[in-house]
Amino acid sequence: MSDSGPKRFKRRKALQGLGALAVTPLLPGCPEPGEGPPEPRPFDDDLVRDRIDTVVVLMMENRSFDHYLGALSMLEGREDIDGLRAGMSNALPDGSPVEIHPADGFCVEDPPHGWSSCHRQFADGECSGFVTEHAARHGLDLAHRVMGYFDRETLSTFYALADEGVVFDRWFSSLMTSTWPNRYYSIAAQNGGVQGNDLPEKRDWPSIFDRVEAAGRTWTNYFGNIPFSILMPEFGLGHPGLLPMEEFFEDAARGTLPNLVWLDPIYGRNDDHPPTHPVAGQVLVASIYEALANSPQWDRCLFLITYDEHGGFFDHVPPPEAPDAHADEGFGQLGFRVPSIAVGPWVRRGESYSEVCDHTSALAFIERLWGLEPMSERDAWANDLFDVLDAERMVADEPRAPVALPVIEASDEELYADECRYQFSMRSEGEEPSIDSACVTGQPELEAIVDAQLQGTRFDRRAETDALYEAQLARAVAQGVLRRR
Repeated sequence: MSDSGPKRFKRRKALQGLGALAVTPLLPGCPEPGEGPPEPRPFDDDLVRDRIDTVVVLMMENRSFDHYLGALSMLEGREDIDGLRAGMSNALPDGSPVEIHPADGFCVEDPPHGWSSCHRQFADGECSGFVTEHAARHGLDLAHRVMGYFDRETLSTFYALADEGVVFDRWFSSLMTSTWPNRYYSIAAQNGGVQGNDLPEKRDWPSIFDRVEAAGRTWTNYFGNIPFSILMPEFGLGHPGLLPMEEFFEDAARGTLPNLVWLDPIYGRNDDHPPTHPVAGQVLVASIYEALANSPQWDRCLFLITYDEHGGFFDHVPPPEAPDAHADEGFGQLGFRVPSIAVGPWVRRGESYSEVCDHTSALAFIERLWGLEPMSERDAWANDLFDVLDAERMVADEPRAPVALPVIEASDEELYADECRYQFSMRSEGEEPSIDSACVTGQPELEAIVDAQLQGTRFDRRAETDALYEAQLARAVAQGVLRRR
């Protein structure tokens, strides 16, 4: 097999017989007889900067790589993907094995995924504690569900984008714990050494938004019903960089998207956090891709899709370690793999990328692209993702056209199933509720902390969650990516 990209790339088996050309060097040069082909030259950063000026990052919630994309290897023969293999299993508390299997339900109860649970799932690198952790929270009858996986039939958008772009099969969450620490790392490459969904004592470190703005570039955090970045003190609710998601679609259509687009889903409806229905997340991703595909900015964009953390679902690859200021406290341990895909007119097609990445790799890409300083040891260390770009196309100035995604067919019974809706009270036994209304976002800690800021502002969109979700579904129908049965 001839590998046309860097050695860390693995060509899809389907491309093996296509006689793929070696990447054209950025400067001309021919080997002397008998020397063999010249090594591809490093990317010219100015060339990449000239081709890409719009970076779009969408971070979804709580799914593992094997749970969502592991079937690429086992069912579809993608030998370049380190995914599921028949017979993989975890044991119940009595030692009997639970093998991987097609998911037996769409709206799965939320698996444990806090610091302690994650480390027990890790089991010193054995990745053997997923079933026992789920059993401890939800009982033996449901313990098997963390070993379930979805395939192309359910995740049609993801599998189409996996065909079209680059799949990262070594993209790990930044920490082996829950949402907040990982989302902080995705924005700031650090979180102050907090293990769970709590505010750090000090938040005096910069964010990628600071860096981008200081360099004279533009950014916007478009959000569904609540923006995570309001936890960064310098970007409170009045900041012009925080805008409702509807404006993303309007800006994309006009070709006025900023240089950095940061997207928050509608938490509790289409963010993929259990128990939300996976199809709702597919509709969101398809809508965003379609908006970019039809935008005047398509030829200048890169779209990165990833997940904050694995959500407690099985993944068989033990995460490695990375440099970190709090490494002595366990923060050098990366979390489990999450589904991550890069697509765009300059991204290699139908390949996998197997170098270690984490959420700060997206930051490293942005920093290299626009000449920004790293924010911590972590993004200074991180793989910068430049190797997923197609140097040959860039030199020839031949952006690839977008593809038509398969139409998603779904009924309202699926899209609005009661068991898929995150709606619970903040009240704990023996305690007063932290907020007056029910938590509709699936982010109770976030709602509790920002409630005083949100009330009475244009950002208080929690009560509109269902209306926002319906509007998103209607938009997807109008775009042609969703057919409601």
